[in-house]
Amino acid sequence: MHSLHIVAEEPSASHLTLGPLLAALSRALDLTEGQTMGHSVCACLIALRIADVIGLTDEQKNDLHLAMLLKDAGCSSNAARMFETFGGDDIVAKQDAKFCNWCSMLEGFRYVLNHTAPHLLFTERLKKLTQITCTPGKLMDRLTLIRCERGAEIIRALGLGDQVAETVYNLDEHWNGFGFPHGRKKQAIPLLARIACLAQTVTVFYMHFGKDRALAVAKSRRKTWFDPDLVKALFSLDADEHLWSDLKMRPREALEERTTGTLRYRISPADLEGICHAFAGVVDAKSPFTADHSRRVAEYARQLGSNMGFSMSQQAELYRAGLLHDLGKLGVSNLILEKPGRLTGDEWEVIRRHPEATSRILAGLPTLERIRQIAATHHEKLDGSGYGCGLRAEQLDLSQRVLAVADIWDALTADRPYRAGMSQDEALAILQKESGKTLDGDCIDALKGATWPRAKAA
Repeated sequence: MHSLHIVAEEPSASHLTLGPLLAALSRALDLTEGQTMGHSVCACLIALRIADVIGLTDEQKNDLHLAMLLKDAGCSSNAARMFETFGGDDIVAKQDAKFCNWCSMLEGFRYVLNHTAPHLLFTERLKKLTQITCTPGKLMDRLTLIRCERGAEIIRALGLGDQVAETVYNLDEHWNGFGFPHGRKKQAIPLLARIACLAQTVTVFYMHFGKDRALAVAKSRRKTWFDPDLVKALFSLDADEHLWSDLKMRPREALEERTTGTLRYRISPADLEGICHAFAGVVDAKSPFTADHSRRVAEYARQLGSNMGFSMSQQAELYRAGLLHDLGKLGVSNLILEKPGRLTGDEWEVIRRHPEATSRILAGLPTLERIRQIAATHHEKLDGSGYGCGLRAEQLDLSQRVLAVADIWDALTADRPYRAGMSQDEALAILQKESGKTLDGDCIDALKGATWPRAKAA
């Protein structure tokens, strides 16, 4: 993975900077944890205000800022395992896990009971429950370790530093030593991780139930989950009207105003590509059914663009759009993504909404507007039969048409755990039937005679 080399120059309106980019992409990470888009940004604001109160250095705040936006970078990597373990909706299970007090064995067992194959008949549920032989704490320990290791790995690969990686790795450790994944205790937990754990939990309860409930949870878990000195610092913010107003009305703008250090520096095209690669990996890690899909689609789109005479800058746009096109799928349950049979109408509706989610994630970044437009229209068809906006031929430019063909090409030719991919000749025959009807004929012609790498099974 590409390590970032941030350019230490003052930003301008025409430059993309690290802070706003990660704030936007953090909304994709919010989805995979079952949180509302903006959760990570709000958690970051709370964490930084706690850091102000306890007097952290600017460098520490910079690391904390990065960690809060990337705290869930490894979360998609345990989605398939969570689905396999519980046999239920991983998105709902992850969301509800944030409300469970894992210090209570009763709450832990109730959580497991509620989320183990709830859609199955009682006898089948019972069989699934008997397969979960460990205690709820040990079960979450295993799932959390996967997330912690992968998140820290992504952050180190991007060159964002050991402090940021260690903060994310220790995010779910608790003050009393009963957290995850290693049961670290008190000051053995890095300070930034202690702040992040408190800020994350407070934000979950704040966004669902309001400030009073959030503060009450922080107080009730003082000395068990949370460092008591940090809870004291949090309560000193109770009357901070600007903070709570910003969280409710303008979190993204408020965070941008707080952006300092490396987060304010512009990023190069190579850095942008490295970050896009990292987030493509996050998407592709969610399910073995689509492993490495985003990266293959990006490469197919770039090669198609090259075959069709696109400029280097147009090819780069296509490639980055391909890497990011399925960000919205992080909000789709593996219960749907890995369903072997026909989807229900409601399940199809969830799938049909993921391009719009991709669009929302990438919105608000003028320098990425073109990439957003291409990425968010990868399921549109020339005759208006596609989704998510039902656009027609006159509303789709050539880059958008290329990405749509690249996405379908990979869907047809890639090996999946449940079936082998089609041969290239078979896939071309299917695409040619749609040439000029639902898919662009020139794009399909550009596939002919090309030697494509065969996608491997996950």
